[in-house]
Amino acid sequence: MSDRILVVEDDIMLRSILEIVLTEAGYAVDECENGQIAMDRLTELRDKHDPDALPMMVILDLAMPVVDGWQVAAWMDADPALRDIPVIVTSATEEHGEAAKKLHADAYLVKPYNTDEIVGVVGLISALNGKTKRVKADPKPTKIL
Repeated sequence: MSDRILVVEDDIMLRSILEIVLTEAGYAVDECENGQIAMDRLTELRDKHDPDALPMMVILDLAMPVVDGWQVAAWMDADPALRDIPVIVTSATEEHGEAAKKLHADAYLVKPYNTDEIVGVVGLISALNGKTKRVKADPKPTKIL
């Protein structure tokens, strides 16, 4: 897997902020505006049969148009080539985060979250998965599943 993170978020401002913050922290970022685009992108990368083509992590909003994050997480969990990619779920409610434990979710953040939280969680999951990267923010994650 690469040092690339796939951000799946329908809010263009939040998506742009995540791209800036994660890039400054040293990660490459791909962006998708809904779950269908993310599934298409992951399928394309998976079908290259090159593990380095897949993202090291997915940041996934649960409430999106077209295909929501719940469906994307379940789809990833059912695919042997994608199920081991860590997923950080973002949601506007604590209840959604709790329910995400049943899906393919390694951590969740309740919106609004700050940039230190997202960089901290990404850094922690990267370290736990053998992708060490020095983070520039305070690495205090909020909720880890």
